[in-house]
Amino acid sequence: MTVQLERYLREEQVLEVTTLSHATLWREIKAGRFPRQVRLSPGRVGWRASEINTWLNDPAGWSQHEAA
Repeated sequence: MTVQLERYLREEQVLEVTTLSHATLWREIKAGRFPRQVRLSPGRVGWRASEINTWLNDPAGWSQHEAA
């Protein structure tokens, strides 16, 4: 049996792969046009790599409802 583990990206990694600026990233999250971060532990958040990949494949067509 193979278990697929979800990988989480830090903010620096998200900014690098998306080429978004810090301000644009947070603006897009607030507007619902970019995947929300997930709380991993107190004081630590990450983004699901699978959601970032989905967004990268079609940024204009990505929706929060599809990711849920």
